[in-house]
Amino acid sequence: MSTTTVKKLLVHTYLLLFTMPIVGMIIWYFLSATFNSTTGQFSLENFNFVKEPVEYAGVNLPAIWPIVLNTLVYSFLIVVIEIFIAVPAAYAFSRLDFKGKLGAMKFLFLMRSFPGITLIIATFFILVQMNLVNTYLGVILVAISGSLPGRVYIMKGFFDEVPWDLEWAAMVDGCTRFRALMKVLVPYVLPGIGAIAVFAFLGAYGEWFLFKLFIFDDNMLTLAGYLSRLVTKENVIMNYGLITAIGLFYTIPLVVFYIFTQKVFLKVNLGGAKQV
Repeated sequence: MSTTTVKKLLVHTYLLLFTMPIVGMIIWYFLSATFNSTTGQFSLENFNFVKEPVEYAGVNLPAIWPIVLNTLVYSFLIVVIEIFIAVPAAYAFSRLDFKGKLGAMKFLFLMRSFPGITLIIATFFILVQMNLVNTYLGVILVAISGSLPGRVYIMKGFFDEVPWDLEWAAMVDGCTRFRALMKVLVPYVLPGIGAIAVFAFLGAYGEWFLFKLFIFDDNMLTLAGYLSRLVTKENVIMNYGLITAIGLFYTIPLVVFYIFTQKVFLKVNLGGAKQV
């Protein structure tokens, strides 16, 4: 056996050892959702939540479809707001000179590395004072303030990679700075905008912690928050079949989303853009 074959064998064995537990968990996930543990037969009984509210062991949750609508509206709102703020902010940090720019950049970097969980009590107090507890606006403000520094930092890297000559040429031809941004720069940084849009959507789709802390009305939950209500319910016997069935319902759109957006992830080079 040649040395190359031995190396390949070792690599594949190594990967297989790490993959097997994950594959095992996925198989258990499907089996737990689609088999009746009492009779051992295939059953879709656990998926009844798609046509009626969830009720078991004293747990009452609303019908799933309004929750799906909440999830989509919340996720797309986060995407739109983050792009609307991150793109012009990143352009300013990349292209403009202004007082305090270096300090603001360092502050952004610090905010990226600061664990948000340590601010949760202060955040809750502020939301109470602003009467924003149990409102979408409160959750959106907290979510965006936590993720926006990272989005701006990534977008700045994309703007930095666009040659100055292109923007100057557009302005020499009569474009205003805003028109040069929209007509010349934005097409070059579209991979970056796509990347932060994908990150923002995935972050919003999977957000459950803020909903657990700041939302007390079950009708206002998103899918992740809905699932967390079942998983974290205290003093209640877990219905694993129901939880895994809702987990599948929650995960499958995410898997499809990953399949269609994986090229966007490949275009992201932290701190810059390969496509510019």
